[in-house]
Amino acid sequence: MKAKHVKELVTAVGVTIAATLLAASSTTYLSFLSSLENVASDIRVAALQAPMEQSKDIVIAAINEDTVTQFPYRSPVDREFLANLIKTLESKGAKAIGVDVLFDQATEPAKDDLLKQTLREVKVPTFVSYTNTPSIVNEDQLAYLNDFVPEAQRAGANLSTDPFDGAVRWIFPGETDAGMPLGFSRKAAEIMGVKTGKDLVEIAWRPKQDTETPPFPIFPSHAAAILPDEWFAGKMVLIGAVLSITDRHRTPLAVVYGGDEGMMPGIIVQAHSISQFLEGRKPLKLGYEWVVGTSLLFALLGMAIGLLKKGVAFNAISGIALIAALWLGGMLGFTYGLPLIPLVAPTIALALSLWMMDVLLGSAERKQREFVQGAFSRYVSPAVVGQLVDNPEALKIQGERKELTFVFTDVASFTTMSEKLTSEKLSEVLNAYLDGACEIILRYEGTIDKFIGDAIMSIFNAPIPQPDHYSRAVKCALELDVYAEKFRKAQVEVGVPMGVTRIGIHAGQAVIGNFGSRSRMDFTALGDTVNTAARCEGVNKYFGTRICCTDSVVANCPDIKFRPVGDVVLKGKLTPVGLYNPISEEDSKSELFRRYMEVYALLKKEAPEASDAVRKLHSEYPDDPLVCFHFERVESGLNTSLVVMDDK
Repeated sequence: MKAKHVKELVTAVGVTIAATLLAASSTTYLSFLSSLENVASDIRVAALQAPMEQSKDIVIAAINEDTVTQFPYRSPVDREFLANLIKTLESKGAKAIGVDVLFDQATEPAKDDLLKQTLREVKVPTFVSYTNTPSIVNEDQLAYLNDFVPEAQRAGANLSTDPFDGAVRWIFPGETDAGMPLGFSRKAAEIMGVKTGKDLVEIAWRPKQDTETPPFPIFPSHAAAILPDEWFAGKMVLIGAVLSITDRHRTPLAVVYGGDEGMMPGIIVQAHSISQFLEGRKPLKLGYEWVVGTSLLFALLGMAIGLLKKGVAFNAISGIALIAALWLGGMLGFTYGLPLIPLVAPTIALALSLWMMDVLLGSAERKQREFVQGAFSRYVSPAVVGQLVDNPEALKIQGERKELTFVFTDVASFTTMSEKLTSEKLSEVLNAYLDGACEIILRYEGTIDKFIGDAIMSIFNAPIPQPDHYSRAVKCALELDVYAEKFRKAQVEVGVPMGVTRIGIHAGQAVIGNFGSRSRMDFTALGDTVNTAARCEGVNKYFGTRICCTDSVVANCPDIKFRPVGDVVLKGKLTPVGLYNPISEEDSKSELFRRYMEVYALLKKEAPEASDAVRKLHSEYPDDPLVCFHFERVESGLNTSLVVMDDK
């Protein structure tokens, strides 16, 4: 694995871990995020929970407004009434009785004594609200409460609320302080033979059967005596206030509902908790390990999107789509049995992961893309630029030695033409010529290295590898030749003395990369191969040809036809190089090509009959440049294909 990939992988893993930990901890310790997670859960619990049949095990004997109007005072609740209510429920066959009324102060002595006696004589398992919390009862109240309620019947009445939004979310376990008994719900469960733990358990709120039916049967306590016995027989009956302003507590259901469901009476809160224990229902909300797990999953998704390196827009669209799927699936899925999966923490994890991946990898990628586009859009075709952007590793900025094919073009007699034209006309002609030539080079995915006046230097097989760079360069040169001749003739017709375009092609090893100073660098190639390619262009004027390429190119272009020019020792060289003139498929089928190849074979062997063969060929094709070139050599006594150049 390359060092860059290892670095990216290490960065991605670090981003995933950081995003996971930040997301999970932020929704735990930051109040506004914790509240937002609670709201996301509360909406599902209140509005999307699957309905349940009304409880058959728990009944509420409600002390409501109609009840308290029967007494001379609203509070404390008339104790003679409570004593009689307990006896009535016992007679109707209640299985257990829970009294959610705090007896922390004296009322009428006779009535107080009656209720105390009733609590001690009742045969039905009975439990009564109790607290020793100093903020609720002072020392005198606690002493009175301890005397009034037998220790075996005491049940912790406290409610566990969320410190962030004040909603009741957990079942108070009790046994939290010295002298604090089991919590009210745990005491009820113990009486019914259900074992409970001391941990703080989240309440699994019992959903309604329908909009009209409450989760638990609620009957007015003052009517209990005349109600059918079967409504209470074999059931746990909870006695508590269901008053408009007394003992009201915010619940998660308040996010959707008002009234008794949102601001719920304490006795109904206790009923939800008790039913959860009795029915063995688990908390709807998943534990902290799920917060971490889902955060990790979405951090990994964010990491994966970031590694695709598709850009900010793609990341944003993908992130929004995943978040929408998470929230929609989490909300609707809950209706069909999906647990309360965390929503805020995974959302934060995904967003953090995408953002950090973009900061640590994406911005570097964009800078690299901008560099590649800026550096090469002027030299290579858009398709090649796209490949470099998608795969920057294909570009090696440092010098690299590799096999390249070079194409040099130059316009003959350009200096003479420039002297005869105004600067404006010269600029117009030259720009038009270069535009057309460059369009052809870029179409063949050549790299335009530089312009030298009217001359163009182009490279094939860099910066993107091209297995067919030899033939690609030759085909490009042939099309350039057709274009340049057509352009020249059009200019001559309008009085512009445009010369022919000469083209040289050579392939070989060269060093390619960015070269220059700190303030200015160019992507170019260096080496003797470049010089040889340039000289191949220049020697065209001696042969009368417009395209000349070396044997290193010909050997790699089996599908293209060439006419050999000669074994040429270029200026400054000692070893001859075979030079060739590429021709079209149509020209390769001509009689001239067949005859020329026969005659050249004789020159190659320096056969005595070669001279006469050249003269005869010249008499038949006096206008062919190469035939004329060899004819002139034969006439000067050179009966060979070896050509030694005295000039570049």
